[in-house]
Amino acid sequence: MIRIRREDPQAGALVHRAFSRGGVAVLPTDTLYGFSTALSSRAGHDRIIAIKGGLPERRFLYLASGADMVARYIEGWGCATREIMAAVWPAPLTAVFRPGTGCPVWTGDTIAFRVPADDWLRSTIEGAGEPVLSTSVNEAGNRPLEDPDDIERLFGARCDLLIDAGRIAAADPSTLVDFTGSVPLVLRRGAYVWDGEGKPSN
Repeated sequence: MIRIRREDPQAGALVHRAFSRGGVAVLPTDTLYGFSTALSSRAGHDRIIAIKGGLPERRFLYLASGADMVARYIEGWGCATREIMAAVWPAPLTAVFRPGTGCPVWTGDTIAFRVPADDWLRSTIEGAGEPVLSTSVNEAGNRPLEDPDDIERLFGARCDLLIDAGRIAAADPSTLVDFTGSVPLVLRRGAYVWDGEGKPSN
């Protein structure tokens, strides 16, 4: 595993190189550290499943740089609109849509996207040219790891790259809303308060 500080000018380029080779990187997000790989990488997807010890049909969320990127990978906005989501994001809101033709078959019959608030992460995703899979850094059933030293010790032999942003205490999970039906359905309440119109409630 290569370990590099997030503020190093080479960090973004190393992420892009890892993703172009189907690699798995540990990236700091606005909620926790996450195992990540390119959306289009079946090899990276399968490696993350093996690292976490989960089941093959495990579903993941994907991080995007903005609504424009999400639009390239979904069938449509369902009961939301592009304008609503562009106004909401970046925010701790994960939105479920029907996948479009740009999505690989292993994503399943729905796909979940979030646009993170972290500027470095959004810029890195934009540079990668596609959304990235993101899931907590832990083995199934264990707590997510917060310290990059622990991550390197436990997963250094199984991952290609660690972007070190120091200790990241796990934040409240994102709110998960399904937009594939006739009305939005809140599947998990979290850090974003969904009022049904794309504006946080007071």
